[in-house]
Amino acid sequence: MAEIAELARFVALPPEESAWLAELAAATGPDLPLPDETQARRLLTLLDIPAGDHAEALAAAPHPDRDPQLWWLLQHGRRLLGQRLGDQTPLASWPELPERLGAAGRWFYLWTFLAATPQLLDYHERHGVDSAVSAATLADLGSKAALRRRTRGEAGLDKQDWFTLHYRGLLYALGRLQFNVSRVRDEADTLAPGTPCLGTHIPETGPMAPADCDASFAAAPGFFAAHFGTRYPVATCTSWLLDDQLADYLPAESNILRFQRRFRLVDDGFADGLDGDANVLEFVFRRIGPDLDRLPRDTTLQRAVVDHLRAGRHWRVRTGWLPLATG
Repeated sequence: MAEIAELARFVALPPEESAWLAELAAATGPDLPLPDETQARRLLTLLDIPAGDHAEALAAAPHPDRDPQLWWLLQHGRRLLGQRLGDQTPLASWPELPERLGAAGRWFYLWTFLAATPQLLDYHERHGVDSAVSAATLADLGSKAALRRRTRGEAGLDKQDWFTLHYRGLLYALGRLQFNVSRVRDEADTLAPGTPCLGTHIPETGPMAPADCDASFAAAPGFFAAHFGTRYPVATCTSWLLDDQLADYLPAESNILRFQRRFRLVDDGFADGLDGDANVLEFVFRRIGPDLDRLPRDTTLQRAVVDHLRAGRHWRVRTGWLPLATG
């Protein structure tokens, strides 16, 4: 436990958030070497990490002698992900590392995921997942690395909790949308809590064309049934994109409202606890805590977000569900 206390101080982790380190410590097994430079460059390309960031990311690789704390965290994180492949049990939150660690901290989680990529790809292969689906799924890391630079003005990889879904084999990109295996959280009309479902996510990869979304929803049930033996009867989505207040501002045939109309909205305590204003501002403008007066007003959506907030109103994160074809 002395080692855990030292690590908690190293990452400036409050005692009440020590569950992460406890989970890591319970993941046992041998250390494995990191990918060499040739292997790492190939993996960075697979993950679609922006080419301009490769040099800094490679230089930030932890070393067992120089960075013993980071090495311990990485090796235990890799083992934990491997031992939880296919396991939906929630993980403790993975914290952002202190700024004083510089590039080593900003790229730490990328190296954890690089180290875990071979075991994930092996899991995909054992379940018959096509390599194109694997590549599309893992390219999300590169997308988020690019978004971090846009949002925060510096290179690195965050959203590490999000990527623990990918690296436990629970989330897959199927065309325009991503889906992760999950269960219904709360009573939702006729849906009982615990009902198996697919969580739906909309990556920032272009317009939400209805035909593309149709194709993703059509593909999802068969994909998970064929590769993992479970046919999910419903899909859920928790997003600011489902805030029905958007209908006050957007054309009825906009892609966002057409996407909304697929879902039956339900009350969800988890969604209600999220900061809808912060969600909308970050996703629409890719800025955190911006000055409303300095935001662009180039699109109908941008104008709607700002005008709504200036009127003293607030945005909400909403949850909805829809049935999936099970035949």
